[in-house]
Amino acid sequence: MTESNWFQPGDSCQHQTKIKASRFIADLYPVKTEDEIQSYLSMVKKREYTANHHCFAWRLGVSDEEVWRVSDDGEPAGTAGMPIYHVLVGANTTNVLAIVTRYFGGTKLGKGGLMRAYGGVVQDALPLIKRRAFIPRVSLECHCDFEHANLVYRLIETHNAQLLEQDYSDNVTIRLRIKRDLADKFSWDLHELSNGLIKAHPATQKK
Repeated sequence: MTESNWFQPGDSCQHQTKIKASRFIADLYPVKTEDEIQSYLSMVKKREYTANHHCFAWRLGVSDEEVWRVSDDGEPAGTAGMPIYHVLVGANTTNVLAIVTRYFGGTKLGKGGLMRAYGGVVQDALPLIKRRAFIPRVSLECHCDFEHANLVYRLIETHNAQLLEQDYSDNVTIRLRIKRDLADKFSWDLHELSNGLIKAHPATQKK
């Protein structure tokens, strides 16, 4: 999948539908952090405080950097959160939170009915948001001596990468963020220009 196939919401939206007297309200939000997600969840729960369920799915990033969570919030397991999540995945949409609030209308829908209802209301809401391209990026880490540090910095600029951090101790550790489809070329150029002395590795997660 090329980077142009990924999207993220540019704004928020709301869509609702009624199925057998139950009302389903879908709220979609653009998000970048788990703190933002928790804030939106709290806001919707406070706004719809008399509702029976607040089910949700969210995802940040893509591929091996993706983080995601789902919640059925009291509905039968697998009938709400996962159907919502699968709709987001099917639409190649990330950095998004989808909350579906349900007001129970007195008629049970069954597991299949619930899955169609929760997934369907989000599917109908997605066209209402403005979509922006999401460019997958990866973090790389380079270790070199002081003499070669400028070579790394030049390549960061050449490849339009972002310098994240630099650590000067016994040697130099440089961390950067770069478009995923340019990471291999950056690594190869660094290897070639340094005569094999410097390699770019996936950045270690800082605790």
